[in-house]
Amino acid sequence: MKISLENMGGCRRRVKGEIPSDQVRKKEEGVLLSFQKSARLPGFRPGHAPLEMVRRRYANDIEKELRENLLRDGLRHAVETEKLHLVDDPAVEEANFEKDKKFKFILRVDLAPEFKLPASKGLKIPKKSPEAVTDIDIASALARLAEPMAHFHTLPPRPAQEGDFAIVDFEGTCGGKKILELAPDSGQVAEAKKLWLWLKPDAFLPGFVPALFGMNPGETRPVEVKFPADFPQAPLRGQTGRYQVTLQELKERHVPEVDEAFSQENYKMPKAELESRIREDLTASRLSSARSEDARAVTLALLSSTKMDVPEPLLDEERRRLVARLVEENQRRGVSNEELIKHKDEILKTAGQNAEENVKLSFLLRRIAEAEGIKVEDKEVLQEITVLAAQSGQDPRLFAKRLHKSEVLPSLADTLLRRKTVDFLLQHAVRS
Repeated sequence: MKISLENMGGCRRRVKGEIPSDQVRKKEEGVLLSFQKSARLPGFRPGHAPLEMVRRRYANDIEKELRENLLRDGLRHAVETEKLHLVDDPAVEEANFEKDKKFKFILRVDLAPEFKLPASKGLKIPKKSPEAVTDIDIASALARLAEPMAHFHTLPPRPAQEGDFAIVDFEGTCGGKKILELAPDSGQVAEAKKLWLWLKPDAFLPGFVPALFGMNPGETRPVEVKFPADFPQAPLRGQTGRYQVTLQELKERHVPEVDEAFSQENYKMPKAELESRIREDLTASRLSSARSEDARAVTLALLSSTKMDVPEPLLDEERRRLVARLVEENQRRGVSNEELIKHKDEILKTAGQNAEENVKLSFLLRRIAEAEGIKVEDKEVLQEITVLAAQSGQDPRLFAKRLHKSEVLPSLADTLLRRKTVDFLLQHAVRS
């Protein structure tokens, strides 16, 4: 079998092969015999039909399977002789039988990149220390714990002012038509009953809240709003909305004091212990953030010291994954599909840059792990499963079974290997 390689640039190669006629005939005999064993032809028991009859009856199927077998043999031979490290299935450009039964083929393959492994020790990163947790931080955290327990009191009649919570009814028009007719999906932009508004100048629609200052409960007032040019509802963009707003009630928000009674009632522990736990959590969070910043710095230093081509199939796959994640994250934040389409080019550009970096880093970290003998033991995978199960409130054994069925375990092991390799880089980094 003859094999030759053509460099197509980057990580792509063209594999040209020629399989001699005697090997083709031998392979064809094997394919024919396998068809004979399962062939069902009138007048013959399965497996006993004459070969020539089987050949004629299944000619197209035999040729198709023969071609596939020869391509597999050719690819395997090319991989073994040329020491190819494929990263994706090959693309068949040509696969033809010659008159003398020779078989010629051309495959397009993508290979793992070849690159000079940079020094994994002594990478320079900025010297940073996590910010210490202060008493002010603890007080702020305690205040956040009290926020969900806040309650509201109806205020005695007086003019509305900034910081109040107002309960309002309103209906809006635009150009003489009801907003709900112009933009049926505009929801509370069009009209509302007993809507709670926090009276902050930049809350709700532009200019809406400031127009309510000074209103008294029971009062109705006209309010005019200028919709911005990039407003989510297209029919309202750049238009003027006119509302009739009735103030029903004014409420004042009261946040409970985080004292000993609050701590015992809501967290079943003394206030001092609650503060201690908050301090531990904040310290751990800042250490984790610092570690993430260091990890980012050391991987960027690693990438900047390496020149590497990226296999197109892996780049495309990672780009699609990142685009899907970016879209999902934005949708969870309430960004509309219309807005996502508007920023499509920006999303694609960001995903493309990150995808190339991720693929390069994957090859780099794997090579460093091999060079430094960094491995992930089964017990480490089990420990990670236990942690993940605890975080999701699931039984570790059932959680592990689900991971096994979904074939996530190899990915989990790879994630752990990357983490250990980055830890190795950080241990030997130079901080300045």
